[in-house]
Amino acid sequence: MIKTATTPIYEIAGGWIKIQGTVSASKTFVTPHFKQECIAYTYRKADISYDSEDNTERENSVTTEEEFQDFYLTNPTGKIKVILHKINLALLSAKTDTLHSIKYAVDDIRYTERTLKNGDLISVLGYANKNSNHQFELSEQDNQPLLIATPDFEDKTKKSFKVFKYLIPYFILMYLAVNYFLFFAPVKQQIEKSTAFVLFIFFGMPILGILFSVIGTKINGFGKVVLSGIGGTCFVTSLLSFPLLCLLFMTDTDYYLIERVWASILLCTTLAFTIHYRKIEGAFDQD
Repeated sequence: MIKTATTPIYEIAGGWIKIQGTVSASKTFVTPHFKQECIAYTYRKADISYDSEDNTERENSVTTEEEFQDFYLTNPTGKIKVILHKINLALLSAKTDTLHSIKYAVDDIRYTERTLKNGDLISVLGYANKNSNHQFELSEQDNQPLLIATPDFEDKTKKSFKVFKYLIPYFILMYLAVNYFLFFAPVKQQIEKSTAFVLFIFFGMPILGILFSVIGTKINGFGKVVLSGIGGTCFVTSLLSFPLLCLLFMTDTDYYLIERVWASILLCTTLAFTIHYRKIEGAFDQD
């Protein structure tokens, strides 16, 4: 979907293409829970139970429903019909509602709906074939499904891949450094475990990350760049190191190695933010 360029409707020659345009259809439906008027929808109802031991939620008694129809895509280059044999709106934003039960041992209920409405701007990736009237239509073909997404979803995904391209060398460097200290570096000294340091890396760093980020949004200029960069470095370091440090402490790894592993993650994250901060920030600027 992302790598395929949009084709003008008047240039369609058949085959696998992507068309962007506004949706139109004569018939409308009303969704079961939110009562939204649309031309296609998917609906999901699930009972939610919670496990207090591992702090997770589970879905039970899931009910699904959908209604859809063929529709037209229109843009300045023309109009084309989209033929639907099944519907997949997973790449569209969802509207959710959770009804919390006040009774003990009764599950909450979560409703999720995705809709396609008249006037929505979407991209459709499908197979173009001529119908009996020698007009092109979009549909799925064999094992190639018809995909529906919004330009906003495509744009955010492209920017995320761009940021990942900037950061992947530092992930590789981080991986090599952490594995070096865990498996190859000799333990040259025994360091007494510092409770203050442990509390800082688990709780202090994410708090500092949030604090600096919030302060950075309140000011402008160079100060904003510095504080936002520090906040991002603290938060991402905590996010990347937390599961690994938990595992190392649980397996009674030497404290000297734990310090070096954490320092490696901090150093690589700091380098990534320092060198590519402007590129990362620019990737998510509004066009």
